[in-house]
Amino acid sequence: MRYAEALEYLFGRRRLGMKYGLPRMKALMRDLGSPQDAFRTIHVVGTNGKGSTTALLAEMARLLGFRTGRNTSPHLLDFRERIAVDAAWIPPDSVTEFIRDKRGLIERHEATFFEITTAMAAWHFARTGVEWAIVEAGLGGRLDATRTFGGRCTVFTGVDIEHRRILGPTKSAIAGEKLAIAPRGTVLVCHRQNGPVERMVRDAVTARGLDRIVPSPTALAPLPGEHQLWNAALALAAAESAFGRPSGEVAEAFARACRSLRWPGRLDLRRGKPDVLFDVSHNPQSVARLCEHLSALGRRSAGVVGFLADKPWRRMASMLSGYVDPVVATTPLSDRLLPAGQLDAEFMRLGFDSRPVDPVEAAVAAGRGLAPDLLVVAGSFYVVGDAMLSAWRNGWTEGPSGEESQILDTPPDAVAAGLH
Repeated sequence: MRYAEALEYLFGRRRLGMKYGLPRMKALMRDLGSPQDAFRTIHVVGTNGKGSTTALLAEMARLLGFRTGRNTSPHLLDFRERIAVDAAWIPPDSVTEFIRDKRGLIERHEATFFEITTAMAAWHFARTGVEWAIVEAGLGGRLDATRTFGGRCTVFTGVDIEHRRILGPTKSAIAGEKLAIAPRGTVLVCHRQNGPVERMVRDAVTARGLDRIVPSPTALAPLPGEHQLWNAALALAAAESAFGRPSGEVAEAFARACRSLRWPGRLDLRRGKPDVLFDVSHNPQSVARLCEHLSALGRRSAGVVGFLADKPWRRMASMLSGYVDPVVATTPLSDRLLPAGQLDAEFMRLGFDSRPVDPVEAAVAAGRGLAPDLLVVAGSFYVVGDAMLSAWRNGWTEGPSGEESQILDTPPDAVAAGLH
């Protein structure tokens, strides 16, 4: 089996959709030998900020000398970035080995794409000697496949309305689903919340005997945006609680991580002609933060935008008014795609100078020709990731650097097939 074939099989499991409930996932992990018991886990749950908080906390653990696993989703550039040990993405050969050797178990348990990826992460972490795994929950928490890891500490980044059909109709209901990932008697790191969400947090703390830690403010963060100070404070508090190191060592690791960490696609400005700002603003809360950032930059901007159909895309399109214009609407390569023509019609109705262009690479090329000073690429992970890869491939922006340079290690046949 080649790597491209392994990925084709894995991505093909998406046809099974999402299956709710943990018995199947627990049985799969048991048949794998319970690899999740070989390391300690910190869970990161919430609506926004999970990825950047997970990345910062993992970088701190690594700098403190722990062998550190990082499990995030979705991926932006390459499937392998979902599973990393000390910032090194899982090797293509390891992905292939897992799919080839565990295929019987996968099919016996009818495992979905996300369940397979979660199990693969635990397997890879165990065999590479990971001591601490920093794990971003997928959807919710109570029924999330990553709950099988049994976190020693849970970091809650807050909630916004999302996935109503699955998680519930209100912020407090969604918070309850996410907080349910925290095992009884463990640590919960959580800022003070507003109204019903705060009551839900307190109820969870009381019902399950959680030790709640409210982070102190910090003036340092590795990424731009005021919200990243909120996320950074969570990561610092979790590290101080979980890792058992003197506060001075933790503070030094935090400061170093804030200087060194780069997490692609989050208000991510790349130099070029024109400069391009990539941002995975895929829900109203993140679009609002993008608009705040653009207001502070004060640069005239054109946009390339693509949303998923199951998001409140009309609301998000209207929020961009006054911040990006002209705009190119494009279609994410996802089974939940919103066609470019439909998004373009909405932009036109709102008074934007808009046009639909597919595929994403052509949309970015068109956007570059329209940008007066800055091109903003925003929306779905599918759009932002494809746009960033296209910009590198065509020399439109500076190339990959640091951890993201591992994209160059992906076998060419997988890239050519769009399996990355």
